[in-house]
Amino acid sequence: MTEVMLTIDADGVLIKAELTDDTGVVLDHGVRGARVEDFDASILTDVSIPDGVKAIGESAFAGCDWLTLVAIPGSVRSIGDRAFYDCYSLVEITIPEGVTRIENDTFTDCNQLESVTIPEGVTHIGDRAFAWCESLAGLVIPDSVRSIGDRAFYGCSSLSEAVVPGGVTHIGSEALPTAD
Repeated sequence: MTEVMLTIDADGVLIKAELTDDTGVVLDHGVRGARVEDFDASILTDVSIPDGVKAIGESAFAGCDWLTLVAIPGSVRSIGDRAFYDCYSLVEITIPEGVTRIENDTFTDCNQLESVTIPEGVTHIGDRAFAWCESLAGLVIPDSVRSIGDRAFYGCSSLSEAVVPGGVTHIGSEALPTAD
């Protein structure tokens, strides 16, 4: 059986994920600044991040092709750039309340992502945050959002409607999909 062991630093940032297999071999991966490509990410299908984690580091789960489910606790306040980049099989995600920014490329190329819950309190959706999420069909952008970055929803071919709140003061280049 494969298990995931997560290491959290003193500041509550998820900094390391280890996969162990039946033989007890530890497949090590530092999640801040490194990519999950360092081990066979095809075996990682679901992750439950423990309560108390305050942040998900940059590129933490990038390249986890078969990751379908991530449970993010309410203690998380930030999710780094490219945290779930290229997680092709991720189907839905609920961003916890308390997160105020969705950073650049956070969910880029999550092709199977159908549903995203963005909580009230998020003020910024970064460049390419959801680019190429081809299965994303519906989206509610909360009233708290003030800025939507360049190509934030570029290539979201199933996204037929996204209501932009009146308080948005910046919409980047090609931020929303256009009709062909």
